[in-house]
Amino acid sequence: MDFVFPQKCISCDGEIQEGDYFLCVPCRDDIGFIQQPFCFLCGVPADMSYDYPHEEFVCGDCRKNPFKFNQARSLGFYDTVLRTTIHHFKYRKQTGVLSEMNLLLEKYFQENPGFYQGFTVSPIPLHFNKMKERGFDQAFLIARQVAVILKLPLEGGLLRRVKATSPQATMTRAERTLNIKGAFEVNRPEHVSDKDILLVDDVFTTGATVDEAAKILKQNGARKVYVFTLGRVVVGKGLGY
Repeated sequence: MDFVFPQKCISCDGEIQEGDYFLCVPCRDDIGFIQQPFCFLCGVPADMSYDYPHEEFVCGDCRKNPFKFNQARSLGFYDTVLRTTIHHFKYRKQTGVLSEMNLLLEKYFQENPGFYQGFTVSPIPLHFNKMKERGFDQAFLIARQVAVILKLPLEGGLLRRVKATSPQATMTRAERTLNIKGAFEVNRPEHVSDKDILLVDDVFTTGATVDEAAKILKQNGARKVYVFTLGRVVVGKGLGY
């Protein structure tokens, strides 16, 4: 099959080498991993206006409107190659792209060891209608890979989505916050109480979705709620969806 229909890179449509999955080596190397300096709380990369920001500096947005979650981190900028990879997985329903994402996750956590030790991994859930339409829950599949790599327990049913929210592509942070309000409920409060929880999703845009989920978890007794996403939308670096 590879001889008759050779696999092309999903980003540049170029040839990929034996042993690669969906990306060629140059495209994989082109993914912009998010590294220090970034906001200690929300993880947004530091703006150039900050002169030598210290390791635990907090961005202006977090000082003005702090999130309910404790910290958030993202693997890379949601642009070009990473955006294409996530879209193939999420919208074209090519779950095989998980093998490519697994390579990226392994690299990220090797370079950021020990950050989530002692946490329970939980995905941001889809609403039933969206799940039925898409056929799979992308956040659960990503969370499962994260749990395996970090050797952490996975709890797929801590939260359920009880409100079918409107598409948020063109919404501001305030509009997204209103749209997502009341969207989540805790399934099993006894599995949340006194737990440190790592929420996993595909993309962090304004943070409204993960913040609402973190709020509900903390109201039900969670000690800490951290957030991890594959992509991070940063003004000037990528587009929302």
